[in-house]
Amino acid sequence: MKNVLDIYLKEKGLSREAFLKNEAFSEQKLAKVSKRDPENYSEETLNSLSEELNVASDVLLTDLKRIRDSDALFEVTTADELKQKVKEQEDEFLVKGDFRELMKEIKRSQVSETAELGFELGSGGSGTIVARGILRVLNLFENDRKLENLKQNIGHLYTIDFINEDEAKLRLKQLDY
Repeated sequence: MKNVLDIYLKEKGLSREAFLKNEAFSEQKLAKVSKRDPENYSEETLNSLSEELNVASDVLLTDLKRIRDSDALFEVTTADELKQKVKEQEDEFLVKGDFRELMKEIKRSQVSETAELGFELGSGGSGTIVARGILRVLNLFENDRKLENLKQNIGHLYTIDFINEDEAKLRLKQLDY
């Protein structure tokens, strides 16, 4: 399920970090709540969110359901947002601007799904694990190993579709099986 709460926060001009500064929610609790359907929020959670956001709980729930039922996706605009979405394995999200070039680079480095499946079959399922381990060790010697690891995670987890000149959509590969 898409992260409805993060989309709502972005619509209101708030980042997750800014929301967490008031310490009403821990990062873990917010991540857990964000992955749930807004209709399944407990009354306590909904009231806490509405209090922090200074909006009536019924209005908040209506807005969250509107986002849930729409085609809206989270739009990544910072490196921290990109890392967060990949770490949490967000179902789908958009990347804009400078990150589009990064997505082109990752897409060029991806092998076809047929080749990947053939490699898995030929190696008895252990090839990808060994290959990823070797790449992680090699990344230890890179100047920006965190970026290299992030690129590998994106390439492994997501399909990348270029929507236009400014946007690319990332979608978890497992959703397409």
